[in-house]
Amino acid sequence: MHPQMTLALDTAPATSFDSFHVDQETSVVRDTVRAFSQGAIKDEQLYLWGDTGTGKSHLMAAACQVFSQRGYRVAYLPGEMVNQKGALDGMEQVDLLCVDDLQRLDRASEVDLFHCINRCRECETQLIFAADRAPDELGLKLKDLQTRLAWGLVFHIQALSDEGLRNGFRQEIEARSLEASDEVLGYVLRRFPRSMSALKEVVNTLDEVSLSEQRRITIPFIKTIFGEAERIALAERVR
Repeated sequence: MHPQMTLALDTAPATSFDSFHVDQETSVVRDTVRAFSQGAIKDEQLYLWGDTGTGKSHLMAAACQVFSQRGYRVAYLPGEMVNQKGALDGMEQVDLLCVDDLQRLDRASEVDLFHCINRCRECETQLIFAADRAPDELGLKLKDLQTRLAWGLVFHIQALSDEGLRNGFRQEIEARSLEASDEVLGYVLRRFPRSMSALKEVVNTLDEVSLSEQRRITIPFIKTIFGEAERIALAERVR
């Protein structure tokens, strides 16, 4: 990642709200973040939290895309980058600042983020934060920072239901003009990590290999591509 990250769309995947798979619970979060990025919600700040693979970074990246398309300046920072000295300097000059993976924030950077939020509020810079836990569970030493992180709307993004995962997986398959039976979908959902980020990686790999070998997706084909070691490695990447 670029150390300065002043207009950082290329640091997050190119995603959209339409490609964010939802069920009844998660549709509310997606629609709220979309409205926020379109200027339909006047709140200056959102906080998204949930387990790895629930789509927090996806929603952030989609918001960045919409803000940029509207002609606004955006910046996206992962938590470990916030820990770099001076990373937050001047961030109040953008129109949208996204800070991801706040659970990685170290204690030395808490004061920097606290003052950055204050500057952003004064400059009416909109903010989106994301972490794997709620603001009061981050274990922050600076309690005033905890308070500021909860100033706006706070959403807990739940993992997709079984039906939501199956529908999302099928949509990813169909979007690549691939074919897979219900038996294949059930096999993958039983054998691979149960998150859309993991399932998208599976589809991307199957798409690439099936295209090169001109093979349709079957259970034996999946077993050939994804041995036990590959499945364990995938689970580690999305944990």
